[in-house]
Amino acid sequence: MKESSKKVATGPLEKTNYSGRNVRLCTDGKYRWTYPMNMLTNPSIYITVCKIFGVLGVIAFVTSYIGPVFRGEFSVIVDDLKWWGVAVLVFLAISALAYLIVAAQYGWKYIVMFTMDEKGILHEQVSSQKKIARRMGKAVGGAGFLTGSPGRAGQGLLIAGHTSLSSDFSKVRSVKAQRRWHTIKVNEPFAKNQIYTSAEDFDFVLDFIIHHCPKVKEK
Repeated sequence: MKESSKKVATGPLEKTNYSGRNVRLCTDGKYRWTYPMNMLTNPSIYITVCKIFGVLGVIAFVTSYIGPVFRGEFSVIVDDLKWWGVAVLVFLAISALAYLIVAAQYGWKYIVMFTMDEKGILHEQVSSQKKIARRMGKAVGGAGFLTGSPGRAGQGLLIAGHTSLSSDFSKVRSVKAQRRWHTIKVNEPFAKNQIYTSAEDFDFVLDFIIHHCPKVKEK
């Protein structure tokens, strides 16, 4: 769900002494805040994961039937659609269960620290949750090696090492606000970042990001 961004009248944003509910300007000139995202009431992470695997699923579907399409064997595709439908339902059920397990491990809150200046923004899990993420990643990776699944092993190692994400404002192509979920999506060509902030700080953070992304068309 996309929402229009609300502009806030400000001066040179990198020099403002803004101090909101959580966002604070530190002595090094960077803004910092911590946001505990409720993983039960805010589905943004789960939706993002489903979109990623959905794209992969579409690619798998298309590549599987390139041959039949060129041969005009459309009946084969129709016959297989029900199995693809079952696969989608199974995926949704498994991914929802996995999400709940991860959320429970995190205490139902995804706690993130943000550091922002005029050059970019860093999204980083708190130390306690980094340890949980690494344990889960190593468990998935170990299971992959034991079962002879290199894909699962690689996925686990990726999870273990991926606990932060930075966005370079000079490379950002689009900024999308989801005010209902307290989420700002900052999108580079090959990196998607999600910024979380309280309702009281939302307009300031959104306006700061937009004003410092020269390649964002709509300001």
